[in-house]
Amino acid sequence: MTSPRIYDVAVLGLGGVGSMAAWRAAARGASTIGIEQFGEAHARGSSHGGSRIYRRTLFEGSAYVPLVNRARELWRELEAASSSVLFQRTGGLCIGPPRSGAIERALESAREGGFEHALLEPDELAQRFPQHATIADDVAVFEPGAGVLNPERCVSAALTMARKHGADIRLGSPVSAIHHDADGVRIATGTEQVRARRAIVATGAWFTDLIPELGLPLRIVRSPLVWFTGPHPELYGPERFPVFVRKSGDLDGWGITDVDGAGVKIGAGPSAPKPRLQHADDNTYPIDARDTDPAEAFCRRAFPGLNPVHTAAQPCMNSATPDRDFVIGVSSLAPSLVLAGGFSGHGFKHATASGDVCVDLALDGAGSVPIGQFSPDRFRDKES
Repeated sequence: MTSPRIYDVAVLGLGGVGSMAAWRAAARGASTIGIEQFGEAHARGSSHGGSRIYRRTLFEGSAYVPLVNRARELWRELEAASSSVLFQRTGGLCIGPPRSGAIERALESAREGGFEHALLEPDELAQRFPQHATIADDVAVFEPGAGVLNPERCVSAALTMARKHGADIRLGSPVSAIHHDADGVRIATGTEQVRARRAIVATGAWFTDLIPELGLPLRIVRSPLVWFTGPHPELYGPERFPVFVRKSGDLDGWGITDVDGAGVKIGAGPSAPKPRLQHADDNTYPIDARDTDPAEAFCRRAFPGLNPVHTAAQPCMNSATPDRDFVIGVSSLAPSLVLAGGFSGHGFKHATASGDVCVDLALDGAGSVPIGQFSPDRFRDKES
C-alpha cells in the first residue's frame, strides 16, 4: 500500500498573504499544497476591488519598516517573474497636523527605511495638491515612491508562479478541520485528508474558524470600498493625485488615485463607525447607508471638487486585532501551525513579505525579518 503524501507546507487560504506564501514556498523547492474555499482572486474576502495602497510612510509604527522594505523587493520580483504589471507609481501623502502622532511616525519610518520623502508645509501642500481641502495647519509627508497595487492581479500572479514551481493548488475546496500536533498537520477537506509537516493558516476573516482553541481576540469589520467622481477627473489621475492617508482631528480616512476610470476610492479610517460582523459568511448583504455614509462624510469635508455622493461601492471586510497589529508567528499552543491573520485593514502592501516570513517559519523555524511585535501569544501574555 502506498503511503499518503506528506507535503512540506500546506497553505490554507489563498488570498493576499496565502497566495504569496504558496509562491514563496514552492519557489524554495518545498513540496507545497495551497487550499482555497473559493475561486482564484475572489471578491469574498479582503483582497479585491482593483487597487490597494503601497506606501512606506508608516504611521502604524517602525516595527513595520523591515517588513514593508522586504515586501517591495518581492513585489518587484513577482512582477518580473510573472511578466505582470502589478504596481503603479503615483506618489503618496500622509496628511495631518504638525507634530501629530501620524506625521511623526510617518517621518520616523521614512528616516528609518531610508527612502525618499519630503515634508510639505501647509502652503506647499495647498499649492501642489489643491484637490485636498485646506484644514487648519495640516502638513504632509510626501513619498514619491508610493503607489497602487492591483490585488486581483497580484494574487493571480503569485498563484501562477506557485503552480510553475510545482505547487498543488486546490480551489473551491473548503477546509472543515485541522488536526495538529508536534509531528505535523492533518487537514480535512470535503473529499480527502491532506497531511503536511507544517501548515500556514492565512484564511483572512475566517482565520479563527479552524483554530478556536487558540482564543485569538479578532473581530470582523465590514470595510466597504466606495468610489467618487467629479467634474474634473483629470485632476485625480496617477500623474496629479497621489494615494493618501489623512488624520486631521476627527477627519480620518484614506484614498486611492483614479487608476482605472472608476473614480477616486475613499475609505473611512479606523475611528469611523463600521458594521461589525458575527462571522465572515455574513458579509453578503447589499451595500447600504451604514457602508457609504462615513466615506461620503469624509469626501464632503476633504474634497470640494468631488461629488460627495458615491458612484459605486463593494463589500469588503477585514479581521482586526485589539492593537491593530498583525498576527504573524507560531503559537506555543500550536507548534506545527504558522499563523498569518488579523491584518486589520493595512496588510496588503506587506503581503509578499508576510507570506515569505511565514515560509521562513514553516521551513526553517526563523527568518531575517523581525516579527516579535506580531506574536500570536502576545494576547495570552497580557492575560497572565
